[in-house]
Amino acid sequence: MMYFITFIFLIFLAFYSNFLGKIVEKIKLPSLIGMMIAGALIGPYGFNKIPNLALTLAPILKDVALIIVLFIGGLGIGADQIKKIGRPAVLLSIIPATLEGFAIAYLSTIFLNFSFVQGAILGFIIAAVSPAVLIPSMVSLIDKNVGQKKSIPQLLLVGASADDSIAITLFTSFLAIYFQKLDGGTFDFKTQLLTIPVSIVFSLLIGWGVGFVGKLSFLKIKNLKLKILTVFIICLSLRYIENKFHFSLYNSLLTIMSLGFFIRYYGKDSYKDIQNGMNNIWKYGKIYLFTFVGMAINPSLVGGYFFIGLTILTYSLSIRSVGVLIALIGTNLTYKERLFCVIAYLPKATVQSAKAGIPLQMGVAGGEVMQAIAILSVLITAPLGAIGINSSYKKLLKNS
Repeated sequence: MMYFITFIFLIFLAFYSNFLGKIVEKIKLPSLIGMMIAGALIGPYGFNKIPNLALTLAPILKDVALIIVLFIGGLGIGADQIKKIGRPAVLLSIIPATLEGFAIAYLSTIFLNFSFVQGAILGFIIAAVSPAVLIPSMVSLIDKNVGQKKSIPQLLLVGASADDSIAITLFTSFLAIYFQKLDGGTFDFKTQLLTIPVSIVFSLLIGWGVGFVGKLSFLKIKNLKLKILTVFIICLSLRYIENKFHFSLYNSLLTIMSLGFFIRYYGKDSYKDIQNGMNNIWKYGKIYLFTFVGMAINPSLVGGYFFIGLTILTYSLSIRSVGVLIALIGTNLTYKERLFCVIAYLPKATVQSAKAGIPLQMGVAGGEVMQAIAILSVLITAPLGAIGINSSYKKLLKNS
C-alpha cells in the first residue's frame, strides 16, 4: 500500500510542479522557479505532505535527473568546439570557484567570527556553480543555435562540470584540515590539491574508455529504444560506482558528461537519436530535480542570518564575477558575451542543497550557520541566475 501511495504521489507531484512551472512561465520567468516553489510549499519545511518513501527516493530521483542533463550537455559539445574553448574552459573551472571560496573564507572571519578553516568549509560549499540550473539553460541555447559561432554555451558547460570537482575537493580538504587540527594532527594540503587535476583527467579518461567501447558495441545496436536504454543504464552505473565507493579520484558527473561528448564523437550523426530520446526523459526528470531542490529549502532557518548572509554573498559573487572575467582574458568574446558568462556562472542549487547540512552533521562548530547561509545562497542565486540567463541571452548573444 505504501508503494502505491508513493507512486500516486510522484505522479501528482509531476503534474503539480509542472503546473506551477507553467504559471511562472506566463510571467516571463524560468519554469524551474515555479518547480522549486512547488517543492518548498509541499516539502518538509512547508506543509509537509510528502510520504516518507518519497522523501527517501528524493535524492535518487534528483541524482538521476542530474545524470540525464549532464549527459545531454556532453552530447551538445562537438570535437571542433573543444579546440576553441579548451584554455578558457579550464580557467573557468578553476579561477571563479577558487576566488569565491577563499573570499567567503576571509569574509567569514569578519562577519561570522569563524576561523579561516571554518570559513573555507562554508566557502567551498557555496563556491560550486549549479549544473542543475546552468546546464539545461546552455542545452536550450544550443538547441536554439544561440552563441554557437564562438561555442559560448559549450564553454560554460565544460567549465561548470569541472568547477564542481574543484569546489567539492577543496570542501572535503578543509573539512579534513578542521578535524586534523582538533586531533592535533597534520594534513598534507599539497597532496590533496594534486588530486584535483588527477581526478579530472582520470574521470575524462573513463568517459573516453566507455565511449570507445560503445563504438565497438552498444552504439551499433539497431533498436533505438534499446540503445537509449543501454546508454541510460551505463550512465546510472557510472554514478552508482561513485555513490557506493567514493573514490577520491573519480568524478562521475564529469565522466558522464565526457561520455556524452565521446558518444557524439564516435557515433557521428546517430548521436542525435540518442539526444532526442534523452531529451524526452529530461522533460520529466527536470520536474523532479527542481522540485526536490525546492524541498531542501528551509526559509525559517535562513531568517536569522539573512542580512549577514546577503552581505557575504554580495561580496563573494562580485569576486566570482571578476574571476570569470579573468578566465576569459585572451578570448575573442565581446564585452556583452563576457557579461553573459558572468550571469550564467551565478546560480547555485544542487551542491549547496546536498552539502549544506554536512558540517552540522559532522559536528563542525558553526555548522548550523553554514547550513543557513548555504541554503540562502540557493534562495538568492538560483532564481537570479535562471532569470538572468533567460532574460539576457537575446540581448547579449548572437544566433549563430
